[in-house]
Amino acid sequence: MQQLNMDNAQNAVDSTFYDRFAGIIFQYLLQQVSNEQDAEDLLLEVFLAALQDKSLTNLPGGRQLAWLRRVARYKVIDRYRHVALLNLLPIEQALELEDTALTPEQYTEQKENYERLYQSIAQLTKPLQQELINLRYRNGLRFFEIAAILEKPEGTVRQLFGRTLRQLRANYDQLERGNSNE
Repeated sequence: MQQLNMDNAQNAVDSTFYDRFAGIIFQYLLQQVSNEQDAEDLLLEVFLAALQDKSLTNLPGGRQLAWLRRVARYKVIDRYRHVALLNLLPIEQALELEDTALTPEQYTEQKENYERLYQSIAQLTKPLQQELINLRYRNGLRFFEIAAILEKPEGTVRQLFGRTLRQLRANYDQLERGNSNE
């Protein structure tokens, strides 16, 4: 019975505390957020925080109001941070908006790299090697598809392709070293 009376007394204190300050805090919140529902939600959060702080009831009225205003301010800041995070673009959309245009220097370097690559392919000793590179990279075919076109076993095509890439790399490196010596 005594516990029930203490709970009722605490509820009465909490009720008068709410009645005293809710209007002031609500007006502040209403000025800070875009609509009344958000202000009501924040008001609830402020007073839930007040209920959890047991030392608040021992403060004088002015300090209680200052504490509530400070908590309300932080709740508003948290709300805006949360909304800002929700408004961030998904990575797919951000990538679409990204400027992918090359700078003049990048364009020139890319063009030089492509020229060296085409020269390296032209230097391949066997026409079959050039055909392999074209089928694999220009046409995007898989090894089993290339094997069917060339009428060779897939393993043979893979080995030939590996040798072709090593030869292509050597040709490319030689051309690159030749250009850097100039």
